[in-house]
Amino acid sequence: MRGESLFNDGVGIVVFGATIGLATGDASHITTQEVIERFLLEACGGAALGALTGFVVMLLVREVHDHDVDFLASPALATGTYGLAHALHMSGPIALVVAGMSMATEFGLSSIRSDSRTALRGFWSLTDEALNVLLFLLIGLEILEVSPGAGVAGGMLLVIVLSLVARGLSVILAVLPLELRRARRMVAVLIWGGLRGGISVALALSLPAGPLRDTLLPLCYRVVGFTIIVQGLTMDRVAKRLYA
Repeated sequence: MRGESLFNDGVGIVVFGATIGLATGDASHITTQEVIERFLLEACGGAALGALTGFVVMLLVREVHDHDVDFLASPALATGTYGLAHALHMSGPIALVVAGMSMATEFGLSSIRSDSRTALRGFWSLTDEALNVLLFLLIGLEILEVSPGAGVAGGMLLVIVLSLVARGLSVILAVLPLELRRARRMVAVLIWGGLRGGISVALALSLPAGPLRDTLLPLCYRVVGFTIIVQGLTMDRVAKRLYA
């Protein structure tokens, strides 16, 4: 589920950026082929770039055999890959996911000493927690300026139901090659575990000012709140009941 969420965020950001570009720009001269080419450049190009930079850093670490290089290579890979992806108009999030996966392979992990791996896990765990706290703090401050649009309360229930239905369809289609009878418990866990978080709100906040933003932003806050509070707090009980 963690791996799925990483790729979901990356692909979602790419699709969101392309959609906003079409909605806010002059779409009269943009063809379907250009949209597909832009998506492939950002998504596939970002994945290829991440694989390349991850492989290069793995080779560097494997040849140097230095504790400081082992530790600094990972943050350097993250910042360098994202900056290069941005300069090449590729997806930074997808590039980082693939670069991280490259470093997490057996070949990559064997290139880093065990004490360095322990230090890196602690560093990235702390960084992840700190950035999440900062993100939700900024989101909380933005709530003070959010004014609910007309019909938001009624629309909230509809959006929550639609999000669960969409999540269910995407999961079921993904596991169709498997036997659904055997996978039904896994499907239920994946559907209920599809939480929305800071990325959803951050993207909603990046919408251009206007009536659409004033309607979508409160809805997004409420859906995220429902998934975190209701789905998140009951996830443990649901999993235990299904696998009891």
